[in-house]
Amino acid sequence: MYRWLRNTHLWLGMLAVLFLGMYGISSVQMAHSSWFAARPTVTESTVALEPGGANARAIARVLMDRHGVRGEVRAVRDGGGKLAFRIVRPGTVYEVEYTASSGQARIRTSRAGFIGMLNGIHHAGGLWHDYGLLNVWGVFVGLVSAGLIVLGATGIYLWFKIHSERRIGAALLALSLGYGITVMILLRTA
Repeated sequence: MYRWLRNTHLWLGMLAVLFLGMYGISSVQMAHSSWFAARPTVTESTVALEPGGANARAIARVLMDRHGVRGEVRAVRDGGGKLAFRIVRPGTVYEVEYTASSGQARIRTSRAGFIGMLNGIHHAGGLWHDYGLLNVWGVFVGLVSAGLIVLGATGIYLWFKIHSERRIGAALLALSLGYGITVMILLRTA
């Protein structure tokens, strides 16, 4: 049993470190944005579509099927014979302005690169996204979160089984618990 728990603990730790590293890098980027060259590259293009479109999702579907745009539709605004909306995926934002009378769609594309993508997936959560890859990411985040709970539980069990290291382990456990609770309280009250 001890050996199986030790191996489970080891493998979960090695798998989780990749995700935790991604969250760590994107957290540093958000806290110290001046350290990173995360300025997006902006391009603009115009696409001829069929005139008379009145549904942002239908127009977005045409752009996705025929023009390689990918993501989920957000921030739809309708007025004055024009539709404006965004198609968003981590690291890339397409701002679309469609004129119903002419069928012209002006697309402003902002690509933020690798750091921008990390920032985007740092904020992505849940399994309700129109963009399927974000749902896949949500499943992985859920699995890693469950794995971290198991990692903590197996770590405490393994530590308890080594009698000579109980004092230092108890001190480190108390310090980390105190630190975590203090940070949560400060975040809630600040």
